[in-house]
Amino acid sequence: MRCRKPQERCWHVWRRLSPCHKLRTWVSLTKPCCGGAPLFELPDRMVQLQAQIRAGQISTQQALLAQVAQGRALRGQYACVVDELPMTAPEAGPLVGIALAHKDIFDLQGRLPGCGVQHGAPQMGLQPAAAITALANAGASQWATLVMSPHACGATAQNPHFARCVNPLDEAAAVGGSSSGSAIAVAAGITYAALGTDTAGSVRIPAATCGLIGLKTTQGAVSTQGCAPLAPSLDSVGVLSRCPQDAREIWQALSPQSLRETRVTDAVCQVWLPGRGVDSQVIQAMRDWITQLDAKVSEVDMTAEFEQLNRHAQRVLFYETARTHRASLLAGQAEPAVQAIGMPGLGVPDAWYQESIAARGAFLEQFVQRHFNDAEFLILPALGCLLPDGSAVEVGNPAFDRTQLAGMHAFMGFVNYLGLPALNLPIARDARHRPICVQVLARPFAEHRLLDFAEQAELISRVT
Repeated sequence: MRCRKPQERCWHVWRRLSPCHKLRTWVSLTKPCCGGAPLFELPDRMVQLQAQIRAGQISTQQALLAQVAQGRALRGQYACVVDELPMTAPEAGPLVGIALAHKDIFDLQGRLPGCGVQHGAPQMGLQPAAAITALANAGASQWATLVMSPHACGATAQNPHFARCVNPLDEAAAVGGSSSGSAIAVAAGITYAALGTDTAGSVRIPAATCGLIGLKTTQGAVSTQGCAPLAPSLDSVGVLSRCPQDAREIWQALSPQSLRETRVTDAVCQVWLPGRGVDSQVIQAMRDWITQLDAKVSEVDMTAEFEQLNRHAQRVLFYETARTHRASLLAGQAEPAVQAIGMPGLGVPDAWYQESIAARGAFLEQFVQRHFNDAEFLILPALGCLLPDGSAVEVGNPAFDRTQLAGMHAFMGFVNYLGLPALNLPIARDARHRPICVQVLARPFAEHRLLDFAEQAELISRVT
């Protein structure tokens, strides 16, 4: 292939995304692509691009330009980008040459986040959030911010302030929140990976709706400094990616002090298959998948335990959300989703909240002893329902189904209350070819082990 305009510096980007994408463009190995220069194909995985940069097959500048061109070409189709940013290009680090986009909830250099209700605003002297700084220190660049549910409050992508988001897997399917733009951008190929935040499932839910890896990190493992709060004791920074290998690279940059243990070989797992609140097809998909795992699996019943933990999780979520957004709630100016959680929180007595906070440590200790003494991982459903249409979970839509909306977040919040790491993992497709996912839990600070498990599981049940 030769450039039609040999006197111009043409940057063509090539990448086959998912089966629903038809865009094919190209990037040259040399700066001008004229004269029949060899062509470079952007790989499906970030780790592959990193290897090619290290091998000198493509320069960091070419890699950055290729990724940004790809994102720009696709952003209008999926309505998930808020703002493009002036991009810096660090010269060293494991993520050098990687252009990322992240949830618009983080402070950036001289820019306040829009938090899902507006575009970002300039603020002189503002320093980047700790998570953004960690990625920059590892060599990553950021070229865009991504749509989110207003103030990170919402289990779906519903947002009256921006255009309707589109699920790259199925335009009629729902997109989870609140890190909705992060999930869409990763699934669409706009970015290899994206940061999100998870307060009651806000990384895992959108990951489940878009068939992605969604890593919720241990409470406190990644600083939330410079990240707009919702419920501070539940908030955690997370990662969305298309494969566990890419998620690991981002996690390692966020937490370089974390220790990489021996890879999982013969994993020991517990699995909870709830007797109610879960679609029978989800349960069957889990049973089928478990039989393929190279792991010892035992089934447990944690219904009573879950219900107790969930009550405390909701109490803390409601109370802290009410404190975060107290002024707008009392003025009647809060976003609808914030009202739905914050207004009940205004009525939660301080004593009830303090009781839940005080009991947290004991609950965590008991949970770890019960589930992780003789096992490494606990597997349970991600969504309780099959992935619904977007109209079924859009409040105010004639097709709205409260049961479907509840199914998207029912099994998430207790994990944040305990502060455990958790990973969304696609395992199957339903009859409409929409993803069915599980979430895998581990003891605190076992993110590397979760990613090892995900890599092992990917080998035997690759979802395409």
